[in-house]
Amino acid sequence: MLSLLGPSFPSSNGLTRREMIRVGGLSMSGVALSDLMARSAKAESSGKSASHGPGFGKAKRCIILYLSGGHPQHDMFDPKPDAPAEIRGEFDTIATSVPSIRFGEHCPLSAKLMDQMALIKSMNHTHNDHGRGSYWMFTGNMYPGSVPDVNSMSRQDMPHMGSCLAKLAPGSGPMFPFIIVPHRMDVAGGRRAGQFAGMLGPKYDPMLTGGNPNDDNFRLEHLPLVPNEEPGVIRRRLGLVDQLNQQVESLREGSLAQSLKDNQIKALDVVGSEAVRRAVDLSVVEAPVREKYGRNLFGQSVLLGRRLLQAGTRLVQCNWQRTQGKNGFAWDTHWNNFTALKEELIPAFDQAFYALMTDLAATGELAETLVVVASEFGRSPKVTLKNGGREHWPELYNILLAGAGIQGGQTYGQSDKLGAYPSENPVGPADFVATIYHMLGIDPTLETHDQQNRPFQLSKGTPFPLLMS
Repeated sequence: MLSLLGPSFPSSNGLTRREMIRVGGLSMSGVALSDLMARSAKAESSGKSASHGPGFGKAKRCIILYLSGGHPQHDMFDPKPDAPAEIRGEFDTIATSVPSIRFGEHCPLSAKLMDQMALIKSMNHTHNDHGRGSYWMFTGNMYPGSVPDVNSMSRQDMPHMGSCLAKLAPGSGPMFPFIIVPHRMDVAGGRRAGQFAGMLGPKYDPMLTGGNPNDDNFRLEHLPLVPNEEPGVIRRRLGLVDQLNQQVESLREGSLAQSLKDNQIKALDVVGSEAVRRAVDLSVVEAPVREKYGRNLFGQSVLLGRRLLQAGTRLVQCNWQRTQGKNGFAWDTHWNNFTALKEELIPAFDQAFYALMTDLAATGELAETLVVVASEFGRSPKVTLKNGGREHWPELYNILLAGAGIQGGQTYGQSDKLGAYPSENPVGPADFVATIYHMLGIDPTLETHDQQNRPFQLSKGTPFPLLMS
């Protein structure tokens, strides 16, 4: 049964997204799913400019490992071993594959990859809360409202970059172009803005996989092809839709009829694709492969994300969920920072990231896959002594980029001696989003239109220079 669990916004025809995209059989759902899949047929130009610059379009696909809560720069990728104890924290540092760069001691696998990736050390912005910080990172735009407002999605929100990609350059394959694994990052009673298509309208919202990919027999809950559902069954149901359509004169004779037919065929392509069917069924994956990524929620989310890319998705975002780990705060380590990091946060990330990178490299896919590690902000330089935590810190944080022409073994920007502020080449969320657009072959200065036909520019940022070949 398909249930694309987007926000409960009214659609243009008065139905909610939940109602519109609910499949029990294609006799009623063929039109709904078809409308969703019409994005490919109606996609606008990919926005390629005459003067691309280095790295333009080298990424055919992108996977974002989003460490929600804010991973700590001091304890992972930008340690300050010479700073006072209340700044440097409890961890030692280790060498990476680049002699001049050191990581925190609990990142041994990531350290082996430094020669293959670029470390941005000077990210910063001014929003000190998770919702508005994430909105900025996902859309490239500062959230215009208050902290409470950001927890109420609306169709006035700027779209996630994945939704813009779904509109402008969704790819030619059968798979959904933008998928979030496994869930949104929300708060009790609210849906955080910036994670969906916003003003672009519901047909460009991401698909959510839902469920727990770490389950032994995980299969997608929200795609219209439980792996044991044979394509022949779906084709017979499509035949029923044809019969229904033939009984409606206005549909049969008008241009809408052909549109519905084409989109039903497109929907069937998704349902019947063997590549898609296998990608979403982790129960068929050999145990050693699953173990390689880590038998935990995040590790298996990354494995699923990698398989979705193989099936044709263009952008997958793997969200670290607060439900993982006994502390229940994801990377938002206001207390027990060092215990949580070394026991349940860094090891699970380190293993999954290493597995993803080495798998992509082994198959040659890394050359065309942009791998991103990001979060909404960093953690405070000074440890809160009473509870051993680090607080929110948007003034400085790190991201990692790899694959698709990213020149490995380098850093961009610098932090000051306390890891508190950029000391060189500060960059922000708009630049981050512009870089992803650029590498996926979309000019970030491109102007597109919302569902009311109002124009807006994709990003006002600048792609990171000197990182791409």
